[in-house]
Amino acid sequence: MNEVIVGIQGKLKKEGERDIDLFVHNYYIGRPSPCVVIEDQKNRFIIGGHIDSVEQIFELQAAKRHGYAVKERREIVAAAA
Repeated sequence: MNEVIVGIQGKLKKEGERDIDLFVHNYYIGRPSPCVVIEDQKNRFIIGGHIDSVEQIFELQAAKRHGYAVKERREIVAAAA
């Protein structure tokens, strides 16, 4: 069996600012699109279109926060047949 990343949970930090919790996961396991993005456990939205991977969306969402850096990151994997 292969392991597939189905979600990434992380914490974005910036000196002098509050931390941002970021969670990105696939809506359908085994398919990269669409992805669900949850920020601070409340702001939830879905990103569709051409998505190569959960990692791509996680990095794009983190980059939207100018000056923030990913300080904690955990991948959530599932076994795929």
